[in-house]
Amino acid sequence: MLFVRSSMAVIPLMIGVLIGVGESGGARAEESHAYVIAADDGYGLSECLADSGECGQVVADAWCEAHGHGSAQSYGPQSRFVGVVKISTVAEPFVVNCRD
Repeated sequence: MLFVRSSMAVIPLMIGVLIGVGESGGARAEESHAYVIAADDGYGLSECLADSGECGQVVADAWCEAHGHGSAQSYGPQSRFVGVVKISTVAEPFVVNCRD
């Protein structure tokens, strides 16, 4: 009878530990902030942001840091992020997603 009572007392303790591990051990979704940049911004950013190379990453990181965020998570033409095919002849804006 004593064994049954002591094992019942352990159950709430184990549940508390599992809840604590689940809250602290799980990966949190990282918050991000998206900025839309006009293609004709006058600074020539679009040339770099259109390129998925080193120039684009440097410009995207600098944009994020200038707005008080971490490095750029992703960047590129707006159609890449909204899943719409560009049909217009108007210069397409660019999106920079920044880590918090």
